[in-house]
Amino acid sequence: MFPIFAFLIVIRPAFPVVEYVLNYDYISKELCENKDRPELACNGKCYLMQALAEASEKESQQKKETSAKKIEIPLFYAEKQLILNTNFDTEAIAHNFVAKPQFYQYYSLQDFFHPPII
Repeated sequence: MFPIFAFLIVIRPAFPVVEYVLNYDYISKELCENKDRPELACNGKCYLMQALAEASEKESQQKKETSAKKIEIPLFYAEKQLILNTNFDTEAIAHNFVAKPQFYQYYSLQDFFHPPII
């Protein structure tokens, strides 16, 4: 559906021209302002120019209306404060982090960094 609407919006200014081409005989014989002066060879082009001017005017009015309808969005900033619970149970923390000798190993730097053995 969207491509159809987009296509119609794009070709909308050309509708008067399409109408002129489809109804050329009727426009040139009945609606032409210069039909009594055939030396001008208007053939309904005056009607086409009026239709194009009306379409252009409608389009410019729509642009003005859309630009005039600006929406105000109020900006409200509320600062949220981060509240941390700092009441720690120090006894439980100390109990969980007891040094366990079976997992502890001493690594001396001399074991890693020594001159090459030849």
